[in-house]
Amino acid sequence: MDSFQTCPMEHHSPDAEEISDDFLCCVCLDLLYKPIVLHCGHISCFWCVYRSMNSRNESHCPVCRNPYSHFPGICQMLHFLLLKLYPLTYRNRETWILEEEKQKACFSPEFSGHAGESEADGEINHLGSMLRSSNLSDSSSTSKEELNKPDGPLESHVSGEENDQISVADVLCTACKQLLFHPIVLNCGHVYCQTCISIPADEMLRCQLCQCLHPRGSLKICLTLDHFLVAKFPNEYALRKDDIQLRQASSEHKKPSTCSTEAGERDFSHIQLPSGVEPRSYTHVGVGCDACGMSPIVGDRYRCKDCTEKMGFDLCGGCYKTRPKLPGRFNQRHTPVHKFELTKRDIPRRLRLLTEQLENGSTSIIVIDESSDNLENGLVPRV
Repeated sequence: MDSFQTCPMEHHSPDAEEISDDFLCCVCLDLLYKPIVLHCGHISCFWCVYRSMNSRNESHCPVCRNPYSHFPGICQMLHFLLLKLYPLTYRNRETWILEEEKQKACFSPEFSGHAGESEADGEINHLGSMLRSSNLSDSSSTSKEELNKPDGPLESHVSGEENDQISVADVLCTACKQLLFHPIVLNCGHVYCQTCISIPADEMLRCQLCQCLHPRGSLKICLTLDHFLVAKFPNEYALRKDDIQLRQASSEHKKPSTCSTEAGERDFSHIQLPSGVEPRSYTHVGVGCDACGMSPIVGDRYRCKDCTEKMGFDLCGGCYKTRPKLPGRFNQRHTPVHKFELTKRDIPRRLRLLTEQLENGSTSIIVIDESSDNLENGLVPRV
C-alpha cells in the first residue's frame, strides 16, 4: 500500500496550538493521530506504525529498534486525551488523513459509538461519537451543520482551555480504576498501572477488560504518558506513589525496564505447525492477523470470503478458534456471519526444489532468485 502523506500542520498560524514535543510522532513529526503504543513504550501514529512494519519478519521500533511481532491496537485513552488537549490540530489531522484514506480505500478504526464498537469500548468518553460527523445517524438530534458551526456543540465542548478539562477520570487504570501509575499499554490498547499487571506462570497475559492475549515479553512503561501524569496531576500522582510504596514495603518488587534495545526472538510456542515444519517456512508474507495483530501471520491463516476491502480480513489460527469480539485493526465491513476459508502457506518454491534435489541425491544445486518467489500463492499485503 502506498504511504500516507504528512499532514501540513500550520505551525506558524496565529491560532496554531502549541504542541508538546512529547506528543509528536517519532516518524512523521506531527501531532500523534490515533496513537499506537509499541511494546517498548514508544508512541507513533496508526499509519506510521503500519508503514514501518516488516512484511516478512519481526518489526522494530523506529526509535529504539526493540523487536515486536504484533501490530498493536490504538490506545483509545490517548486518542481522546489528545482530542481534548489539541482539538483544532487533531481535527485538522483527522480531515487530512480521512481524505487520504478515501483515496486509498483503506480506513483506520473509528471510535464513534456505532458499528464495530465492542462492549469494552462502550465506556469510552462520548467525545468519540462526535469525532467524525460523517458517521452520525440521520436520527440524531444534533445535525452535521450544527457541529460545524463555530458555536456548535463540538466546538463549544472542545474549545477554550482544554488543559483545564483534563481530569483524573480521563486517565484511570483499567483494573484499579484509580489514577494511572507507571502506565503500561497492552497490545489491545487498554492501559494499566504497572502494579496492576500480573503475568501467570507459563501463560500469556490476558487483558482483564477485553480478554485479548498480550504477546510474550517484558512489559515497558509508556514514559510519555507517565511524564504527562506527573506534570498534570503532581499531588494525586505523589499520593498514588506513596500508597503503592507502602503496600510494597514488605515485599521486593522488580520493575520492568522502560525501554529495551536488546534483540529478541519471536515466540512461536503458542502456534501449532505441522511436524517438521520451521516457522519461517510457514509464514504468510505481507499478511497480518486483524484480531491480535500478528504480522506476518505464522501458521494457519483464515481469510474472510465475504470481505471485499483492500485490507481484507484475515485471522491467525488462534484468533479464528477464539473469535474475539473486539473490532479489527482496520475499519472494515466485516460481520460475525461472514465465512472464512483456510489458506495454508506452502513451503517456498526455492526450498521445495532444494529438498527434492537433495532427496534425489543431486550433487548440483540450482540457485533461485528470491525475488521470483515474493508474490507466490497470491499473497498481497494486508495488515
